[in-house]
Amino acid sequence: MIFNILFLPFVFFLGLITSYQDTKYGKVKNKWIILGLSWGLIVIVFFFAWYFVASPITRYYYFEIQNLPDDSPAPVFTVSLGYLSRVMTNAIIALVLSYLMWRFGAWAAGDAKLFAVYALLIPLEYYWKSYLPYFPSFVLLINIFIPIFLYLLIRSIIYFIKFLYLKLSDPKERNKKIKLDKKRIKGRIKGMGIMALIFITIFLAFGLFQEPIQNAFNINISSIQIFIFAGLIIFSSFLAAFFKKPIVFKVFLALLVVMLIYGLSDSPSATWQIIQRTLKMMIIFMTILNIFRALIDFHILKTGTREIRVKDLKPGMNLDEEIINRMKRKKKLFKKYMGHIYPGGLTPEQVDFTKKWLKKTDLKKVSIYKLFPFVTWMFIGVIITLILKSSLLHLLIKTM
Repeated sequence: MIFNILFLPFVFFLGLITSYQDTKYGKVKNKWIILGLSWGLIVIVFFFAWYFVASPITRYYYFEIQNLPDDSPAPVFTVSLGYLSRVMTNAIIALVLSYLMWRFGAWAAGDAKLFAVYALLIPLEYYWKSYLPYFPSFVLLINIFIPIFLYLLIRSIIYFIKFLYLKLSDPKERNKKIKLDKKRIKGRIKGMGIMALIFITIFLAFGLFQEPIQNAFNINISSIQIFIFAGLIIFSSFLAAFFKKPIVFKVFLALLVVMLIYGLSDSPSATWQIIQRTLKMMIIFMTILNIFRALIDFHILKTGTREIRVKDLKPGMNLDEEIINRMKRKKKLFKKYMGHIYPGGLTPEQVDFTKKWLKKTDLKKVSIYKLFPFVTWMFIGVIITLILKSSLLHLLIKTM
């Protein structure tokens, strides 16, 4: 209860103030993130120190100040070191994951830091219905992304229906041919194949080694599969880029071959059942993933971009992917002057180079992505977690 009293009001304050700033200004000031981090660490350090001095201070208060008899009960109120260590472990993993997601371009630096602060401030009891050892805040991550996916999915379906209606009802639109980017389609097919390989490898490993691990260590790893499934969907964009690296692809391919040889030689019939079950799960996974990605890409294409004049391009803006890909054709120049482009937008140096590069083309205008109020959706995910004390994915599976 003490953590609820000390942390929850601050969680709501932080959520409201950062959501307001993100909606109005498109960014979150670091002072609020620093304030939240400082408050969380101060409270945890205080209770860590209090654990060692609680008993003598309590006894002094009861027997020296209140002058109670020596045989009077003197209850000592502390927070266990085990709980504090779980809080810090969860926060550290959240911080590392946030950094990696920022580094691989999944979200902006401010979003990553804010997630780590939420992970520190939300008491662990609010994850108990779908608790994940060491990193219970993965539940929060799921509850942030699923509402975003659903929102984009619904909007995508609406815009896709409108697009089809316009295409069928307007003769001019009906006669227009849809241009297919063959290079992008080829890249998407390659990415799908790689993700399918990774999926089969991971879930085949679960099927083959779940029972031996449970017998040896008394750990049921089947509950972790739902989190891996969610993680593959949430992080599919930059995981695909990581897995496309030849060395990573070869490692997973080698692991898959080794597991198949081991399984078919040790227990052929059981292994075939596991393979069939894994393939069914993979088909479901790839179908869900590609429907999401196709509809969301369509939504972004139709509603998520706007055109501005080249001279109006400013730091913090995000260029359309098509422009970025055209610039990447000059690999050496792009690597030297653009480097890595983060979700937080272009730096002043990148803006200067982009304007110089665009002057050499015939483009007078350029497409940029509209700002998406991710911080507000993050706060919605926090509220969902506090209410459900579980993940939306876990709740969905239980109702099916």
